[in-house]
Amino acid sequence: MEHKMTFDDLWEQEERQALAKRLLHEYPAWKRHRARRRTLVAVAVLAVAALPILLRTEPHGYDSVCCNRSTFPESHWVDVSAAILTIPTI
Repeated sequence: MEHKMTFDDLWEQEERQALAKRLLHEYPAWKRHRARRRTLVAVAVLAVAALPILLRTEPHGYDSVCCNRSTFPESHWVDVSAAILTIPTI
């Protein structure tokens, strides 16, 4: 069975071929642009994540500690928490 090409069929075929050529021609530039954009986004995310670390100041001393055990004075819990929080990690 033979299929006769109509004008519309030929028109669509030519449009598809032109679009395929255009996409083939523009794809490398689009890929470079996409990679550049991804790199910029990654750098921005890392900068935002690193900002608090870089701007970190020394912790201030605690004035008091709240605890539901009244048998020990507050100074004891301040010393215990200071010892726990300043244990060097390797």
